[in-house]
Parts: sequence; C-alpha cells; structure tokens
Amino acid sequence: MDRARDLNAAGAKLTPPYPPIVVNRAARHAGPRLRVVLLNAAGGKKFREIVKCLERPALQGADLILLCEVNAGMRPSAGRDVAVEMAAMLGMSCAYVREFGVTNPRGEVVGYMGNAMLSAVPFDDVTAIAMHNPRTPRMLRRQRRWSRVGTPTGIVTRVKFGGGELTVGLAHLHSRCAPAQRARQMATYLESFPAAGRAVFGGDLNTTTTELSNRSQMLATAWQMIANPGRFRAPQAYEPLFDNLREHGLEIEGVNVANRPTFTFSGLIPLSMRPKLDWLAVREIRPIAGTAAVVTPRSPILQRRVSDHDFVTVDLEL
Repeated sequence: MDRARDLNAAGAKLTPPYPPIVVNRAARHAGPRLRVVLLNAAGGKKFREIVKCLERPALQGADLILLCEVNAGMRPSAGRDVAVEMAAMLGMSCAYVREFGVTNPRGEVVGYMGNAMLSAVPFDDVTAIAMHNPRTPRMLRRQRRWSRVGTPTGIVTRVKFGGGELTVGLAHLHSRCAPAQRARQMATYLESFPAAGRAVFGGDLNTTTTELSNRSQMLATAWQMIANPGRFRAPQAYEPLFDNLREHGLEIEGVNVANRPTFTFSGLIPLSMRPKLDWLAVREIRPIAGTAAVVTPRSPILQRRVSDHDFVTVDLEL
C-alpha cells in the first residue's frame, strides 16, 4: 500500500500527488452555444483515431473536451503525452492532471495515468483535487512487476465562455468498489467544487450499481445483467453519488440520453445489457433540446472502437 492510501485510510486530508500541467492557447470560440464532449480515452492508445472521431458531425467543433484515462509517457500509448499532443493538433488549451505514476521494478516512474480537459478558450486556473481512495485489489494485476503511486485526482477549473465565467469539473471514480465508496469519492471531490454559479461537470463515474472487487461479486453482477439489465442503464437509484451531485445543484436531466449505455468490453454484448457509466451534469446553464447524444467511438464507422467507452456530448446555451 502506498503512502497516499495509508493517509486516506487514516482519514487524513489528501493532497494531489502531482501538480497540474497547463498549456494555454489563444481563444478560438465564438458562437451562442457551447459543445461539451466527454470520453474515457482508454489511455489514448488510439490517439489519432480519437482525433478523427472528433471530426464527426455530433462531435465536431467541440469547445470543451473532457478526457478520463489519459496516459503520458506510457508504452501502450507509444510514449505520447496524449493530452498535450491532442490539444496541439486541435489548436486547444490543455489542462492535464496526473493521478498515478507507474513505476518499474526498480521503483522508477516510467509514465503517468490521469485526466485532462481541452478547451477552446484559455484556462484561468486549474486545481487538482485528491479524492478518497477505496481499498480494493491492486490494479495492473496483469503486470505484477509494475506498480503505481498516487491517488485518484479530479480537476476543477474556470474558463470564460459567452462573456461569463464557467466552472468546469472532471473526475474518474473507482470501477470496483461499492456504490457507497463512489459516493464518498464524489463527496470529497465536491468539497473543492464551487457551490454556486454556472458549472459543467463530467466524468467516468463507473456507475455499475455493484461492487466488483472479487470473483463472486463479478459473477453476481453478471447474473444481474441478465435478470435485471435495466438497472445498469438507469443506475441513479442504486448509486448515492447522484444525491451528492443534486445537493450541489448539479443536474443530469437533459444533458444525458436517458437509458442509453456508454460502455462495453465486447461488441458481442447486447445494448440492453451494457451499463451507463459516463455522465455530464450542469448548473445554471441550459442544455439545447435534442443535442444530448451518445456516439460510438469509431471513425469511419466500420473501424474498430477507439475506446471501450462511448463519447457523450451535449450543446449548452450561452
């Protein structure tokens, strides 16, 4: 167990393991609407294909791109600093927060895993928010010679769109812990999220409705997917983190496609059995009716998926 997790278990306030990396560029946004796109990028292994997907009509011209699971210096993503390079290709500003450093058997950090935002306007400030780190079986289980250091870390920032200030947040919650633990993660994140004013929040919230920390729990979840598949497409009643969002004035209605799943680990899984894990929420800013969409991450459409998650997008009134 790393020091961050020891402190977390003891109830001590965590500090982010790494400072944010910010690259600002001149603003390019002009228009009455704000297009927001969210994707778990699966590390960014298919970097160029993701950029190609962003040229599709429902995603083209995005003003805010929220990315979970973004690598920097990792071998699976060809050593790329994915967020910084993607922002450069799109002519956007970039804010990247590293959650974990991946270490080799000698204890040397050889790459990073984190979350990023790309914006059509510069960031006024970027804050990394360390979150509760649930106790679960170690990750990187297929590469036991490798380890990681750090703690789950979200982002809060401010940007100016439409002549006014907008708070933007991003978080990636734990996939294997119980729903109550995800709610605790969300609560610790929202402690640093402004309580009022225009805001957009998004993330891979891993709303599986279950705990997946051992084999028996995974088998029980597989049975639930057959017996009660609707809970995985509409997980709100099973995941108390939605109460945390609502108490903070953040609403999910109108900015997400109801009952539409956003994740699959295999194209053989029927749509009716896939879960909805990726969410957007807003406060004091209105979605434009009919613009909320879930977009399959392929470009062209017959190519292999660029991620096991779908794109989630919506246009907002400025």
